[in-house]
Amino acid sequence: MSSHRVPDAGLAQQGAIHSGRAAERDAAPARRRRWAFTPMDSLENRLILGLGLSLALLIGAAWLLGHSALHSSTDAYVLSRLEHDAQALLGRMEHAGEIDGAARHLLPIYRQPFSGHYYKVLTDGEVARSRSLWDQDLDVPALAVGKVRTWHTRGPSGQPLLVRAAGYQVGQHTVTVAIAEDMTPLLGTLQGFERLFAILAVVGLAMMLVMQRLILRWSFRRLRPVYQDIDALERGATSRLTERVPAEILPLVRKLNGLLAVYEQRLTRSRNAAGNLAHALKGPLNIMRQQLRAPAAADGQAGTLFQLASQELGAREVCASQVERIRELVERELKRARIAGRAKAGSVFDPAEEVPDLRRLLLTLYRGKSLDIDCRNQLAGPIAADREDLLEILGTLLDNACKWAERRVRCTLMPAPGGAGAVRMVVEDDGPGCDPAELERIARRGERLDEQVDGHGLGLAIAREIAESYGGGITLGRSADLGGFLAQVELPLTESRGT
Repeated sequence: MSSHRVPDAGLAQQGAIHSGRAAERDAAPARRRRWAFTPMDSLENRLILGLGLSLALLIGAAWLLGHSALHSSTDAYVLSRLEHDAQALLGRMEHAGEIDGAARHLLPIYRQPFSGHYYKVLTDGEVARSRSLWDQDLDVPALAVGKVRTWHTRGPSGQPLLVRAAGYQVGQHTVTVAIAEDMTPLLGTLQGFERLFAILAVVGLAMMLVMQRLILRWSFRRLRPVYQDIDALERGATSRLTERVPAEILPLVRKLNGLLAVYEQRLTRSRNAAGNLAHALKGPLNIMRQQLRAPAAADGQAGTLFQLASQELGAREVCASQVERIRELVERELKRARIAGRAKAGSVFDPAEEVPDLRRLLLTLYRGKSLDIDCRNQLAGPIAADREDLLEILGTLLDNACKWAERRVRCTLMPAPGGAGAVRMVVEDDGPGCDPAELERIARRGERLDEQVDGHGLGLAIAREIAESYGGGITLGRSADLGGFLAQVELPLTESRGT
């Protein structure tokens, strides 16, 4: 059976390798598709497409309006001439008394066959047509006196005609006079103008799109300093982006610079916290190492069995106390991590939501002390500051207060007096507090954890650094009401009215 298991395992391993490679090959096009850019991902292409469509619609609307206006104006001009000829024909009819005599006084073009100028007169039972119609006819309805009609129709040779017909009263008779004119020459001129307009519109549209592309590329050149700063940021040569950018991009650059500053502050605090913690752990570890390396007998003289047992017992007690101190330091860092939570960079701090959650977490961490944590929020809305920063400050101060309090802890968030939009956070407890000498020592900048009063060093140093990064500070003292330790934070921030 063992002779069969080895080949099966090898085949299974080879199959797994082949399937893994196939999965990588399948995933590679997916990754390429994921990061591939389409033409519409380009702002330049979007702007040019939008401009092109807008100009096309504008030119199309202008062409339609111009076409309608030109044809209307042409028809009006021709109709005025037709009305003039009709009035002349009607006047001659009243003077001569008959149509043929009146027609001889019109222009000779009405007597030339298929000249493009025609007339037709309808009287009571009689019809008279111009000689230019030859053997053709115009379909003209009889109109009442005062009625006028105009329409387009086809002439004897298929040419487009504009006809004007009107009803008149001549003596005792009702006369309908219709005058028509060939529109071919004028329509040819209009069509030529429209073709020229279309060519110029297309050329102008193309030139405007080219100019738009050139203007956009010239405008985007102002973003090159940002690209250069991003490259410098990757190399570590700078810590922020330049703000010499167009006004439309400046808010985005400022937001990015704000996030870069937040991450830089967090990195600095993390390094300081790691250094402080390492410095704090160094003392207990040195003591444990000395105890473990201490010889069993001094100056080469062996002691009694009881002395050796006593020395070993003392060393074990010292090591156990130092291990307990290390455990407390690690546990404190874990508490700070749990208090900070999984905050997102740049999110605002809303006391109405965050403080109750922080209170419940601290009650869970210190469930054995039966604490009364009184949280009072007097702010009208969220605080325009990074959520993790304010959780770090408030959580550190509250954790310190819960650690030393006998029973009562109070946290108050209020607007700071004398400052436009400034915020004040006060944390106090009923514990033993600190005497003035200890408070002065804690307040010193650069003091290490093992050089400070136990329990008030590392957390307060980190909280002080965060407050000072916002232009604020922390004041330490004794609570006048509860009698214990008091920490007051002043932050020159503004309250945000929207989340």
